[in-house]
Amino acid sequence: ENQQYIHYEKGSLAFYRLREEIGEAALNRALKRFLQDKGFQQPPYTTSTELLGYIRAETPADRQQLVTDLFEKISFYDNRVLAATARKRADGKYDVTLKLHAEKRYADGDGKETAGAMDDWIELGVFANAPSGKERDQKVLYLQRHHVTEANPSITVTVDGKPDEAGFDPYNKLIDRVSSDNRRKVTLQ
Repeated sequence: ENQQYIHYEKGSLAFYRLREEIGEAALNRALKRFLQDKGFQQPPYTTSTELLGYIRAETPADRQQLVTDLFEKISFYDNRVLAATARKRADGKYDVTLKLHAEKRYADGDGKETAGAMDDWIELGVFANAPSGKERDQKVLYLQRHHVTEANPSITVTVDGKPDEAGFDPYNKLIDRVSSDNRRKVTLQ
């Protein structure tokens, strides 16, 4: 009940993230080999566990835990922007500092949660104000993945334009308990 972040769109989020992490070519190779080997198979039919074997074969060693998190565990995040500030530099650029909260959690089949080790590459974005006021029209000033290994990182990036909003997993690619707190207005100092 009230756990939309777990059961809605998990499959698409998992495969989109996997594509981003290992590359589209590697994922396509895994799926192609799986289909070549298992397509039109007679009983007993293939299983998702067999598919994971093909995916793991194309996944680098440093991303194997990601496959486990995406397909073998109930894993989710509690990521949020706690504060976003910017200072204008003499050269006209802006230094944007984000204070973040990053947490990975696992749940068992009964809903019991345990903490997971945070060792993930997560996008950080900074956006300029859109004249329309709509998120989809915002200009991206910065969008890069950062290696996050601690619960409360502070990250500073430099952008060319005046920042309006900043986000931690700004496009909600991760399964997050409350995705609405992943973005925050930037306060100019």
